[in-house]
Amino acid sequence: MASGIGHKGTNRCFPFWEDFQQCYFSSKEKTRADCMPARDDYLECLHHFKEIARVRAIQTVERNNYAKSKANGTDHKIISLSPSTSDSQSDNSEVTEESSLNEVVHKLEASVLSSHENLNNIVEIYKIASGDDAEAAFTAANSLGRIYSALWTKGLLKRAKSQQQNKDSTTAAAAKVSEWIRENYKQYVDLLKSMLGNSNGPIQIAALRLLLQMIDKEGQSMCKSAGNYVFPNDSFLEAIEIILNSSDSSEHLLRTLAESYLNAYDDLRLYFYRDLVKLASPDYDPFKNRSKRGPRASSVQHSEVFVQNAFAVMNQIRTMPKTSNENMSLWVALPKNSSDAEPSVLSPAAHTRAFSEAWLALMRLQLNPEIYKQILLMMHKRIIPHMSDPKLLMDFLSNSYETGGSVSLLALNGLFTLITEHNLNYPQFYEKLYALFDRNLFHVKYRARFFRLLEVFLGSSHLPAYLIAAFIKRMARLALFAPPAGIVTAIPMIYNLLKSHPSCMVLIHRMPEYDSETGEEKVDKDCDPFIADEPDLSKCQALQSSLWELETLQHHYYPNIATLAKIFNEPFHKPQFMLEDFLDHTYTTFFESDTSRKPKKAPALATQPPTTLIRPGDALSDFMSL
Repeated sequence: MASGIGHKGTNRCFPFWEDFQQCYFSSKEKTRADCMPARDDYLECLHHFKEIARVRAIQTVERNNYAKSKANGTDHKIISLSPSTSDSQSDNSEVTEESSLNEVVHKLEASVLSSHENLNNIVEIYKIASGDDAEAAFTAANSLGRIYSALWTKGLLKRAKSQQQNKDSTTAAAAKVSEWIRENYKQYVDLLKSMLGNSNGPIQIAALRLLLQMIDKEGQSMCKSAGNYVFPNDSFLEAIEIILNSSDSSEHLLRTLAESYLNAYDDLRLYFYRDLVKLASPDYDPFKNRSKRGPRASSVQHSEVFVQNAFAVMNQIRTMPKTSNENMSLWVALPKNSSDAEPSVLSPAAHTRAFSEAWLALMRLQLNPEIYKQILLMMHKRIIPHMSDPKLLMDFLSNSYETGGSVSLLALNGLFTLITEHNLNYPQFYEKLYALFDRNLFHVKYRARFFRLLEVFLGSSHLPAYLIAAFIKRMARLALFAPPAGIVTAIPMIYNLLKSHPSCMVLIHRMPEYDSETGEEKVDKDCDPFIADEPDLSKCQALQSSLWELETLQHHYYPNIATLAKIFNEPFHKPQFMLEDFLDHTYTTFFESDTSRKPKKAPALATQPPTTLIRPGDALSDFMSL
């Protein structure tokens, strides 16, 4: 093969092929001539042209010397060309055998395609395809693919009806030939499935291409016989089942399946969704290739490999037909003279329904935390817009929102989309949102995402003042323990909320109580009525409190935060802050900002230089004087 890889593993010449690829693609400035040495090394490893020519030249000289010595009556032994003569002979025979096997495969293929009398040669090609020679096996597998494609086109793989088989001897003989071809075809398909489960990525992709090629030919034959569109889903389901359940399925294979086939062909994508629903069903019977309609008591536990592979493929599917007028690309072409109405594969509603059922089936499985979070991240943009009924996601998002931690933060976006766009009635939404405010909030990596959503959730002017005051007070209290990057986000957020809800301005204008007799300010250890651990927003008494935390932040050790917090001492005449300007700050951005700023005045780096060795007031002046 050109890549030096066979279906039994990596070929001995694969390192030379990698060197040639690296040279050819490493720089655009390199020409083909620059990589000729690497190319010659690779071809020499494959075919041994130079080695064979050198061996033959040496052998010719040795034979001449031997003939001369024999004529002169002297004893001259032919020297060995390698440490072991048998080794060199085996190497040469290996090269000759490898090239001869490829030639044999091509000759057998040509004989089968030229005449049906040579159909028995299919067995010989299959033996080579299932043999140990990787390169010849791959050549034979491709050769069988071309042969069976031609036989499908000619109708020789189509099963004959029993009534026609009993008419005459000619028909009976043709039926036996067809049955023999089908049996050999099943063996070939089984071989491709075993290659699909190979641990070598290029072999897997080649097997996938050949399997889909056979599905295409089988589908065309079925459409021609039925007179309408028929997709051979049984064969496709078996291939998908092997890919998703195999721990050896490479990332390259999954990406090729999604990008080259499922994104490009609508019928493959539709039946992939439907097959995924079958495979993810807890009562799926792999021996019958269908889901039983019985009780769901005895459920099948799907492996983590299946979940990871299924999500890896679905995550890379980006296309979805929106209108029926859209020209769909089909792997199995529609028959020209269809006898029935428009098939379901052309209906956008069928694609939407299959998409919804596939994602819901995946979400019912046992998801690891990483996949769980990735689904929540893409929920509002890539899943909800294509669902036939987005309210079906309510249970999944509600359970995620009640989980707590970063999972609840990620579930907010999808849940808010259902509330605002699909009229979902979610009770105690703001109480659970308030419960998410804890010290960990300012340390998670999804902090910026949460504050973007929080600005939307609290932006309505119809929200009661006590609710907004509770969020402002909780945010200010947590800012006392937050890192600088979190405080820089909280201060603009509090400013925007106070400006949007003037009824909460009492939090920064509340005057202290004074003693009527002495005129001094009353100081109470529990002067702040705010109850920090009260989950009920209406009972936490935030509106009766004050934002003394902002006064504390005005004395923060980081000057930028102290300056930013002093904005509350000024009249609220400035426009609202753009929250996006403060969300992505980290210690790194603070350090780069401070080090890149040019100082207005050079700092004092040393005191006035002394004029004497011992100055008055030094410790040594008590013991000596000079």
